[in-house]
Amino acid sequence: MVTIIPRRLLLAPVLLATAAAAMPVTGVASTISLNSSGAMTYTYQFLWSNPSSPTISNDYDLAVPGQYTFSDTFLSQQPASPNLSTSSVGAYDFQDSYRFTIGADASGDTLVASLGLGNTFDITNMQFRLYEVPTSTTAPIVGGIPSGSTLITAWMGPPSGSNEVQASFSGIQAGTYILDVAGIASGTDGGTYYGQLNVNPAVPLPASLPLALSGLGALWAVSRGRGAGSLIHPTRAPLPG
Repeated sequence: MVTIIPRRLLLAPVLLATAAAAMPVTGVASTISLNSSGAMTYTYQFLWSNPSSPTISNDYDLAVPGQYTFSDTFLSQQPASPNLSTSSVGAYDFQDSYRFTIGADASGDTLVASLGLGNTFDITNMQFRLYEVPTSTTAPIVGGIPSGSTLITAWMGPPSGSNEVQASFSGIQAGTYILDVAGIASGTDGGTYYGQLNVNPAVPLPASLPLALSGLGALWAVSRGRGAGSLIHPTRAPLPG
């Protein structure tokens, strides 16, 4: 499951749609293998202030089953405009892209929640998307998704009046995926999010991948996904006429 909650730090809203948004990124990242648990940092981070030069960190090989955490903290306020880019959810000033590979089919679902602490510490337009990439070295981009990628879920954010968004992912198979987390750290003291990725063994029928992403503040919450299954009834041969 994924839960997002803004925390107390410095980041203000920024609106910036640029031509660089669709530019692919090149660079070399180290690969870290995590066995059943561990913390991830973003593989790529794009910011409104320099969208064509992202910060590059680590890739991850994740064992199945496993519980993995990820988080980020912003220590300066982002401006109201321009932005890094805009999606159907809203404008965003940062995009953290987590690239991970799983070696076995996985199951689960996703919950994303956002919690603000007033004007002091908040992340607005918190959103995420998930897609499979064709190779373990395919780099993320801002705006669209890399050529040859398969979109699993488009940008999703909380519906009006709610601080949670839920989505189930079916047919998650062994391969390399990118989870993009984006938003605007709009509090006067910035913002933070915290996430948890739960990877469960696949059941015989297609299931989904649980992602838990939570924004972290004075309090934090992590929601866990529950796998979904279905029943198959045998086909009965027609009776003789």
